[in-house]
Amino acid sequence: MSFGKYFRIALFFPYLIGGIAAALAFTTGFGVKNELVFFTVFSIVFAGIPYALFVALAFAWSKSRSDSEIKKAMWLAPLLFLPLLIIVPFVSGSPGGFLQTIASIAILWGFALVYGYGYVLLTYGGWVLIKKMGLGCEQT
Repeated sequence: MSFGKYFRIALFFPYLIGGIAAALAFTTGFGVKNELVFFTVFSIVFAGIPYALFVALAFAWSKSRSDSEIKKAMWLAPLLFLPLLIIVPFVSGSPGGFLQTIASIAILWGFALVYGYGYVLLTYGGWVLIKKMGLGCEQT
């Protein structure tokens, strides 16, 4: 498997992990007691639609790129996703004025960077494992 193919599959990790976290939260109540599970579900609820747009753009862009280009872009992905989060406070009906909307966006950006780079590290770690198992190879 090439890194490009793996990357396109890995774009769906946040939805998969968010779904598992939601299942844990709703079936066991674990999300109420565990902040990581709670915020993972929260991240999908609030950023799921902008992330779907990001996935579509990244998927289309990566089809015609080399593995090295995709790997470089992967490390920039959380930063590239930030502008798409601007729509969340407007769609969710953020109460208050302009300053409160800006504050909401700043908080969302902080969460997005933490979770985004967490997923990037998870994706890269998965790729390292796939290569060690002999299932992946770099293509130029």
